[in-house]
Amino acid sequence: MKNVYCPMIHGGLNINLKANNALSYNQCCLSTKQLDVPESIPMIWDSKNLADLRAQNNNELWDKDCWECERLENAGHQSFRQGLISKFGVRKNLSGPLRIDLLFDRSCNLACMTCGPESSTLWERQLKDNNLPVGKYFNNKNSIEIISNILKSLDLSNLEMVQFCGGETLLGNTYWKTAKLISELVPDAKDKITLAFQTNGTQAVDERYHDIIDKFHLVKFFISLDGTQNRFEYLRWPASWNQVVDNIMSMRETIPVNTMFFIQEVTSCLNLFYYDEVPDWINKNFSTNRLGDPVEYTTQLAMHKYLGVNNITQEYFDAIKNTSMRNVLQNNWSERPAAITAMLNELDKFDKIRNQNWHKTFPEVAEFYRRYL
Repeated sequence: MKNVYCPMIHGGLNINLKANNALSYNQCCLSTKQLDVPESIPMIWDSKNLADLRAQNNNELWDKDCWECERLENAGHQSFRQGLISKFGVRKNLSGPLRIDLLFDRSCNLACMTCGPESSTLWERQLKDNNLPVGKYFNNKNSIEIISNILKSLDLSNLEMVQFCGGETLLGNTYWKTAKLISELVPDAKDKITLAFQTNGTQAVDERYHDIIDKFHLVKFFISLDGTQNRFEYLRWPASWNQVVDNIMSMRETIPVNTMFFIQEVTSCLNLFYYDEVPDWINKNFSTNRLGDPVEYTTQLAMHKYLGVNNITQEYFDAIKNTSMRNVLQNNWSERPAAITAMLNELDKFDKIRNQNWHKTFPEVAEFYRRYL
């Protein structure tokens, strides 16, 4: 039986205040389940939901929401779970979290194809401007106060990492204010805490925040690149590839030296065929920080209604079946004509709105869908 121990199940806490006006939580930022917060906020860590999940993991059983790590591992790629074992080791029965992920500000200047209004104010605005259906989303004006109260209620004696998830975390100052609070709540943050920002790479780090970076042991910037050149600009609309490259190169040379960089790719049916494009670019152009520490690459599978990796044709399947990417598909994969047709209609709809052309941007992939075009 394979050991499926997960540091996020036993040591993770994911607090979500960005998608609606109610606070929710779970163990991991990759999980889709959102659990209602107990009446007493200090009870979050010891809730029955998390206790049951830990017990299941102790029995070497995958949770259904852990499918992404399971598939990546089956494909021979390092999963989120495995990466965290390398960092945290195996630790159980903790009095408080090892890692906290905070999601409380949807402000974002991009409307990435694999994202949506739940994580981007620009997405929400574009849908409204084009009279397209959009749900109700909130940016809670009291979010920092709410997050502050939660952090103050938790036992932070085991805490080693805090990750900020957007929106775009480098827009504005909400996440920087929270970083400052964490440094005050954990007096030895400089010795033990890693702070991480998920960022789309478009925003510079103002020099006034360098003092906050210096309060932590390490600060990591997880930069989202889903391709290069025109493929990046299609998937990360309306970002400019050249502007992002210039910005991250400048960050590497100017921010304090206790920083490292990670490149994260969201793998969808549009860029699955080009799976080696981003790693090749990193190796040639952005392989280390300025002290020589390696820039690491990770991928995660798109959790998207239309653009998930399973929404491919038989021709597409045949093109990747002898590569490691075959194993990121469902074991019982089969072509789904209705889902593919819906996806192509969605792509054409937004191509008209954004003046783009997915056929020209992903020509090999377009050929795989020729029967449907």
